[in-house]
Amino acid sequence: MCQDWVLEEKQVILRLEKVTEQHAAILYQYISNPRMYEYLEEQIPTQAEVQHNFRFAALEKSPDNETMIWLKWAAVNPQNQYVGLVEIGIFDDLYAEIGFMTFVDFQRQGYATLYCLEAIAQTQKRFSLPSLHASVNEYNIASRKVLEKLGFKLQKVNKNAELIKGKPTDELIYCLNFSV
Repeated sequence: MCQDWVLEEKQVILRLEKVTEQHAAILYQYISNPRMYEYLEEQIPTQAEVQHNFRFAALEKSPDNETMIWLKWAAVNPQNQYVGLVEIGIFDDLYAEIGFMTFVDFQRQGYATLYCLEAIAQTQKRFSLPSLHASVNEYNIASRKVLEKLGFKLQKVNKNAELIKGKPTDELIYCLNFSV
């Protein structure tokens, strides 16, 4: 069941689809766009790697951490267009992290805030997390703004923690605490 979120007096209804292995073929054209990796250390994955990861995500498991619960959704707008991905990883001690990417053609339209809100709400219904964390590159202003709109507060700065395009950059750690 999806909740409706209002942004800037305009009603936008998004739904989240739990990622399956079949999403890899559909979403790879968006995921492989080089502009999606402007602020990320990792390289563009192959379609086979995306399919492998989505296979694990469909089972709510991480491909590289046996004990982590990995929730991953594709965000879909009212026109049935895929606009982005959001994921929440939950570790043994209930430490949880959120990550998201809005596909290039849908950036700066308010979608990320909406689909992150829905993912957080769905996760909280199942797990009652005490907090949620996010890490973002210092130069990724758009993602920082989304996190701040969601109520995340800057908790820590890891100096020169990331190497983006050969240059050391800071990693910003944000935290959102939930009322108990």
